[in-house]
Amino acid sequence: MPSEQRRIRQAIYLSLVMVVLASTAAAAAKAASATAPAATIVTVQYAICMLLCLPTALRPGLSNLRTGRSGLHLFRGLAGVLGFYLYYAALEHIPLVDALLLRQSAPLVVPLVMWAWNREGITAGHWLPLIIGFIGVAIILRPDAQGFSAWHAAGFASAIALAISMVATFHLATTEPVSRVLFYYFALSLLCVAPFGLGNLAQIRWQDWCAMLYVGVSIYYTLELYTRAYGMAPASAIAPINYLAIVLGGLWGWLIWQQVPDTWSIMGSALVIGGGLLTIYLAREKQVESGPGEL
Repeated sequence: MPSEQRRIRQAIYLSLVMVVLASTAAAAAKAASATAPAATIVTVQYAICMLLCLPTALRPGLSNLRTGRSGLHLFRGLAGVLGFYLYYAALEHIPLVDALLLRQSAPLVVPLVMWAWNREGITAGHWLPLIIGFIGVAIILRPDAQGFSAWHAAGFASAIALAISMVATFHLATTEPVSRVLFYYFALSLLCVAPFGLGNLAQIRWQDWCAMLYVGVSIYYTLELYTRAYGMAPASAIAPINYLAIVLGGLWGWLIWQQVPDTWSIMGSALVIGGGLLTIYLAREKQVESGPGEL
């Protein structure tokens, strides 16, 4: 129906803006890492996100913050902090496109996290895209005689932490409104990382402070756009747009740092993107077979 098509089109537009913001935030974080440690970047990011979310979280009153799932909120916050810390640490040492690609491999990890969490089985047909994607990840990790590249491994570890955070968010969303989930995510994450991110502030250049401020604002609105887009259209319709971030990451890396992806990066990217798109296609086929009311 036309109204549904209009919502999907609007969701696609929101997702495009979200992807551009996320890729420029990654570039800004990489620039800030010249003088700012990863823990400081994460601390500033969560402090800004916390300030921006307060009006929405407190608008219904303090009762909106009442929760019976504080343990899961804390677990999700710890996973989120670890994911961003490893991501920004990797950004400092590896090409931007590689870090973004490894971060975007999180959807490949989600089925494994859901299996570990709920013992939710993975159907035989879904193993193929997972295997394709993980072969791509292995290529990007660049194994050699000394083993895996440590900073590429950190980038993939950030994807594992993100996948855990995604599954935890899914469970929280069954009982908690979005404003409460975001409030506790930002507040608890800030409390976890601030003690490690407030030292050596004097060494940070003003340009890197500006970059960190941009990271905080852009990450907040990335999450806001993500929430709105996925509330307007099925994930299968807009999830492929996320992979545009990898292309944009390659563009920013080339323009700013003259980083040109090598053959291994291109091969790995193609496999990860292919595996991700095949996963999305299979999920859409399952939804069509099951009917909209059964999922």
